[in-house]
Amino acid sequence: MNFIISQKKNLRKKLAKKRNLTKKNSLVEFNQEAFNKLVKLINFDEIKYVGSFISIRSEISTNQLNKHIIKLQKVLAFPITKKNSKELFFKKFKINQNLKPGMFNIPEPPKENEEIIPQLFFVPCLGFDLNGYRLGYGGGFYDKTFSKLNELNHKFYTVGFAFDNQKYNKIPRESFDYKLDFVLTEKELYRIL
Repeated sequence: MNFIISQKKNLRKKLAKKRNLTKKNSLVEFNQEAFNKLVKLINFDEIKYVGSFISIRSEISTNQLNKHIIKLQKVLAFPITKKNSKELFFKKFKINQNLKPGMFNIPEPPKENEEIIPQLFFVPCLGFDLNGYRLGYGGGFYDKTFSKLNELNHKFYTVGFAFDNQKYNKIPRESFDYKLDFVLTEKELYRIL
């Protein structure tokens, strides 16, 4: 195992414990003011499709974030996985629709929902740094997805969504790790661009 992979593995354990404690003590998980700053910094009016996620374990809750995206009349989509693919695909979410457990038991929209390509992505993080690098669960799904979208010349923004307490001095990174444009926390918006 190379040194960076080992560093990431150890850091995942440490940051997962820290996130668990943060979640237990958290009173606020969505900051409307910080979200509004993001809206002003990107051309939000021209964005039609927004990719988000359903929070699992002790991740910061996406419940208010997702409701707000819908309230702003954007088409909300959640990631799905397909057999033999390391990329994510995004399916439209319909209000009051039941999600089904997908790979890793993560809730996904039904297979019959329309597949879309978002222009704005909210991305889960175990940790992040102010250089725009995030630590995920190690599957590389988001990195591979964003790399593919870049190859297709698709213009999009990436926003890490995490607790402020998940900020780390420097996330170990590999050449394929994708740099985020912003990180939105319950306290503030970090602009990386």
